[in-house]
Amino acid sequence: MASGKENMSESVSVLTQRQLDKLIREYKIPSDLSPVLPSKNETIYPFHQGKFPLYTRVCNFANYRVPFSRFLIRVLQFFRVHISLVNPFGLSRVNHIEISCRALDQKPDLNVFRYFYEFITAGDWYTFAYRKGVPSPASDERSSLKNGKTIFSGWTTVVFRKI
Repeated sequence: MASGKENMSESVSVLTQRQLDKLIREYKIPSDLSPVLPSKNETIYPFHQGKFPLYTRVCNFANYRVPFSRFLIRVLQFFRVHISLVNPFGLSRVNHIEISCRALDQKPDLNVFRYFYEFITAGDWYTFAYRKGVPSPASDERSSLKNGKTIFSGWTTVVFRKI
């Protein structure tokens, strides 16, 4: 079973140095950020002075890159939550609003984000969920890739609803 945030003081890194090196190359993490692999007995919590713990799932699932966008940082600061405590599905919603705004030649806006999403707990983690009674910011968002081969075969058109 996956670790919850209540036992982060017991959670340690499972990455090898080779996996970290690959992650740094693939996601172009700047060397001036001094990415390091924690020791085998170093826990993620409490956060260590001068270090920023990062789950690799944030990069490969939610498609985030280090350094993070200013918009993501504004969202996390507003809700006073560390990125390591937010579910990757919630982070992908932040990413979706940012991409949608940029596609419409608009600057991503925290108030627009807050109109569509609310900050909630999701089990042991935090996430951003659709606000009830507010239309979805995506015209045809899918929650699963079941039957994805037939859905996404051929040309793909991405449509953003104007906010």
